[in-house]
Amino acid sequence: MDSHDTSLAQLLHLLQGAHEPVLADAGITRFTPARLDTLHGGAVREAEACLDRAQLMIRLMEGALEGEHSPDPALLLRVAQQVGRTLADHRRWRDLADNAAYYRDHPGVKARISAQL
Repeated sequence: MDSHDTSLAQLLHLLQGAHEPVLADAGITRFTPARLDTLHGGAVREAEACLDRAQLMIRLMEGALEGEHSPDPALLLRVAQQVGRTLADHRRWRDLADNAAYYRDHPGVKARISAQL
């Protein structure tokens, strides 16, 4: 598994009917424009939530490091790894949102890709 390929990325690929990563979320080309619009909105909200969580974890780490007692290095490592996974999920949600909006706004491209699946 690629270090940027989180369980979210794997799940999105599987939900689109692919066992391997598919460029530009081609599986969503089967969706109606209304469904693509809904997917875009939901993915944007999830991307923002991931970014908020990552920023919160970083602020918590900063607060812990500024305190009187040093936090356990193993715990800091786990939090840092979680921040990395959360930021990778943020990017994946943004990509999904961008792809949904693109297919919604370019029905000819959507039809060509969908026909090839």
